[in-house]
Amino acid sequence: MNDSETVVLSFPRKAPYFAVARLVVGGLAAPLEMSYDALDDLQLAISSLLDNEDLPAADQLTLKLHVGDGSMRASLGRFPAESVEVAFRRSSDKEGELDLRKLLDTIVDGVEVAPDGDGHEWVTLTKKVKAEAVT
Repeated sequence: MNDSETVVLSFPRKAPYFAVARLVVGGLAAPLEMSYDALDDLQLAISSLLDNEDLPAADQLTLKLHVGDGSMRASLGRFPAESVEVAFRRSSDKEGELDLRKLLDTIVDGVEVAPDGDGHEWVTLTKKVKAEAVT
């Protein structure tokens, strides 16, 4: 695998296709020697976004997986503008449920919500391939 590669997968926003997205993430992570824990974290983060009922999306979703610089970035979109922040707020208001933003911040190394300039936004999750040693 090159120093930097991107894989793009578009799929219907229907539960049976979510497993395909997770499978592609796992397949891309294998040659990177990403730990099982890091892979599980990234797949859980993606699943949490896919399964969130407060997060509207078009009938079709796109997952862009970028590998490079010792990390894997998963960008998921296209969501209507500002809908991700609304979903984050709604999840924090629900008693007895885990706050979506807090969950994502806990299990991945970076969460970014960014507009695409076309009235939509993308959520980008970053997970380091290998944990850095603490000195």
